[in-house]
Amino acid sequence: MTREEAISGQVNRKILIWLATIPAIDCICNQLNNALKLNLGPLSLLQLMRGVLIVIFVLIIARELSHNWSNIARIPVPALGSVAILGMAASKELIVTGGLSMNSLGAYGQMLYWVLLWTAVSILCRRPEHRDIILRGLVWGACLTAVSVILGLFLGATNYYKDDSVISSAGWFDTAKMITGPLVVGGIVVLYLARDKGSWASCFGAGLCFFACVLTYARAGSVALVLVLLWFLVWRVFVARDGAGRWLNRFLIVVVGACILVPVTVDMSRLLARWGDKGGSGRATFWTVAVDAYIIETVSAQAFGIGYNSMSEMLLRNYGDDIKHTHNDMLDALLVAGFAGALWLTGLTGSFARRALLSPISSAEGAAGIAIVLTYICHALLTGQIWGTDAMTYYTLSITCLIRGADHPNVNNRRQMYSLGRRELFA
Repeated sequence: MTREEAISGQVNRKILIWLATIPAIDCICNQLNNALKLNLGPLSLLQLMRGVLIVIFVLIIARELSHNWSNIARIPVPALGSVAILGMAASKELIVTGGLSMNSLGAYGQMLYWVLLWTAVSILCRRPEHRDIILRGLVWGACLTAVSVILGLFLGATNYYKDDSVISSAGWFDTAKMITGPLVVGGIVVLYLARDKGSWASCFGAGLCFFACVLTYARAGSVALVLVLLWFLVWRVFVARDGAGRWLNRFLIVVVGACILVPVTVDMSRLLARWGDKGGSGRATFWTVAVDAYIIETVSAQAFGIGYNSMSEMLLRNYGDDIKHTHNDMLDALLVAGFAGALWLTGLTGSFARRALLSPISSAEGAAGIAIVLTYICHALLTGQIWGTDAMTYYTLSITCLIRGADHPNVNNRRQMYSLGRRELFA
């Protein structure tokens, strides 16, 4: 290794450490912004902070590409596709309306934020130590979120589901829908990082995140959590080999114990109160509205979409409530960017699944990767995630770091099967 390479490696490590602090910083700033209503003109303090970070992410990416143009092969193809989709949607709105609404600007900016952060980490994360830096950052952010949710329950913070006769908490966040994904992923990552030890501390950390997810009473989070726990149980009993699943033993013992004690000690009718709504808080209605609106659009709109602001206005007009988006990633993609958007979202989900399967399914990386993919799919279908910077940051970075830093030598060999020249098809 040359002196220049050594210096560059040290700089990259410092950049990764700084990037790893973003989930925790964002958790704090997000809640402060929502609780104190910190605005500077038409923009919130959080939006301004993320705008500055977008510029920094662009500079980091430009620096790495200028030093070594071959780093472009590390950029995820779905990330490049998302930039194209955003450019298409924004250009169409500019042409049709003569400007970009604040509604669209905010949504597109949030998506651009997690795409650029994902790209920067994909370029910089190359070794197991890099993986652990980013994953620990995700854990800190998830644990801070969990503590906020638990404190919020006792201090009377936001209860978005009081109309359903439940006492829930989302901390001081502006919604519970975008924090349950990070909480579940954070719990998965806590267990993964302790795979060589399987300590009680990891059980506590994962339990903290999962318990906070339950306290939000967000149904997408509950479904994801149940699927993840079932997957871990199935993986440990039927898939893990030669003691590879021992890191889950203590946690699964705690889960089984909780399943026995909770029905005895907790009022289950209150715990399941929100599941009596067969319409899914209006989803049965506004999903139908969204599908009908897409069907009657012109061929051009069906192919390339109507843009975020037009989608929001259509939902307000036809559903009667300002819900902003359809709470389903596929319907959002169809309406905002048409069939092209649906293709992009399919590629994004497929890239997550392909990444998870690059590691042997019997490995810790394979188990954790599939659990994270299940978490994303549940949230994408039931509440929509692509406009949530926090949620998508956790999905993209956790999957990227699990595979880029995998300790299994056959991962690189398997990745070559899906390459096209120097470009990784699902980088």
